[in-house]
Amino acid sequence: MALDWFGLTVLAIFIGTYLVISTEKINRTGMSLFGMGIIGFVFWAASVLHHPVTEGWEHSPFAELALRIEWDTVLFVTSMMIIVAVAGASGMFQYVALRLVRPSGGDHKRLYITFLFFVFGISLFFDTVSTMLIMSPLTIEVCRALEIDFKPFLVSEAITCNFASIPSIVGAVPNLVIAGRTDLDAGLLFVAFMPLALILFLVSLPILLKWYSKTFGVTDRHRVEALFDIDPAHMIKSKRDFYASVIAIIILIIGFALGPTLGLAPPMFALVIAAFMLILSHDRANKFLTEVGWDTVFFLVGLFGLVVALGVAGLIDDLANGIEGIIGTDANIATVFMVWIPAMLSAFLDNLPVSAVLAPIAVRFIDVSPVLPLALVFAVNIGGYIFTPLGSPANMVAIGFSEKEHDPIIFMEFVKIGTLLGIVHLAIGSIWLLLIMIVGVLILFIAGMGIAIVGLILLIVPYFKETIAERRDEYLISNRRSLE
Repeated sequence: MALDWFGLTVLAIFIGTYLVISTEKINRTGMSLFGMGIIGFVFWAASVLHHPVTEGWEHSPFAELALRIEWDTVLFVTSMMIIVAVAGASGMFQYVALRLVRPSGGDHKRLYITFLFFVFGISLFFDTVSTMLIMSPLTIEVCRALEIDFKPFLVSEAITCNFASIPSIVGAVPNLVIAGRTDLDAGLLFVAFMPLALILFLVSLPILLKWYSKTFGVTDRHRVEALFDIDPAHMIKSKRDFYASVIAIIILIIGFALGPTLGLAPPMFALVIAAFMLILSHDRANKFLTEVGWDTVFFLVGLFGLVVALGVAGLIDDLANGIEGIIGTDANIATVFMVWIPAMLSAFLDNLPVSAVLAPIAVRFIDVSPVLPLALVFAVNIGGYIFTPLGSPANMVAIGFSEKEHDPIIFMEFVKIGTLLGIVHLAIGSIWLLLIMIVGVLILFIAGMGIAIVGLILLIVPYFKETIAERRDEYLISNRRSLE
């Protein structure tokens, strides 16, 4: 069926849409929706001509297309953007930023490490786009105040949030898409990849510090003191919104952690929390809604519509048949294939369509290698920053904020460091997934966590010894004065 006029037309529209989007000369949201609209006409033509693919359709052609879209993922992304908009308007993130700056003492390297740790932490609970929507303005604001080049910070944060999101089912939209198609358990994803994410951080940090070593220094004392004189509490614009945001995010995190074990989907929690925050906002709700990235939301709608058409036409099954001829029945080949090929594709296409197209294939060959869904999650997240920054929306958010400051991130600079780290990460991840098949998830989790924690302590502590000593001296001086 996939090679007849219907399948060929769908494939041509899909490829054509993405070729136009990749030129970056046409608005990607408009183009994805346009492609979906054209696909709707193709579905209509198939219905009129009584094409075999229409057998069993119970609704109008376009309704059949729309009903198959991953609406739970679309609602999740929209809800998370609303939560970020409300929390950001309350001053919550500015408050956190000032708290993060203080331990650095104006030392650029310590501030850099602190921000990357923070990005790693929140990437487990926010999707990559939301993470960069939070971090980009904060990073720029702090760096401007301390006269630091913010570009190395943004590039490193974008890369970090991509690989730090791997253990979390809500850490990236591709994770949700793959989990939805493969029934991947959130607990298994966390246990399988949390040690790996820490190890990747452990490996990446020295490389990043070496790469950007020439950009680091120490800010003049008077600028640091001026910034530190600001009471973080003054950043809170609305106490009601601030406390509501804190409570909402805590409930959200608990819901994400416990929900999957109870059979409750993460998008449902996100939707309820977002709606509750809008209800509390009342007269300001419309203002917050204008700050939602509707372009990203509707891009997802168009994208999912195109992927649905590929499935209906049988093209995904054809691709699976082609892959079967390559990997055969060898579990090792299948695992390595599902790491490197999707990663390469994600480098040039957005990692979302790669996830949506390949997830059914990962399910089909799960008997050959049970770790294929895990391999696909790993691949599309890492592939988001190799060769080009186009593979992950988080990268484009960082680049977009730099352009707004009229100090854009150089495309090739992102490519160089992203590709270097990406290749290293893919090699480590391939070995990790093969080890999972040999020794099992739980044994590797215990061993990996031990190695990662010890390694991080040995790596990080030296950078903060001076800060610890400064805080100790300040404490002693304060005590001495109070005694006097």
